[in-house]
Amino acid sequence: FCDVPCSGDGTVRKARGLWAQWTPRSGLAHHEMQLDILKRGLELLVPGGVLAYSTCSLNPVECEAVIGAALSHAAGTVETVHVNIPGLTLVPGL
Repeated sequence: FCDVPCSGDGTVRKARGLWAQWTPRSGLAHHEMQLDILKRGLELLVPGGVLAYSTCSLNPVECEAVIGAALSHAAGTVETVHVNIPGLTLVPGL
């Protein structure tokens, strides 16, 4: 499970002061570290294992872009899988 450090912009409803500090570049500050953590997690993953990537960000730079870069780096050695959790509604990413 990779619950990586992030900008936290997905928590603005409960962390109201966060919005005043947010900028479009906020996610860029975390992207490289998030990617490094995810790549390390994938290196440690046993064949047939499952890794979940998590942030509390809504920023595609911290979510879809990190996943895309990790998949590109893995060069076909890993794949995404659909997750079905009863009661949880998922929406496709970008």
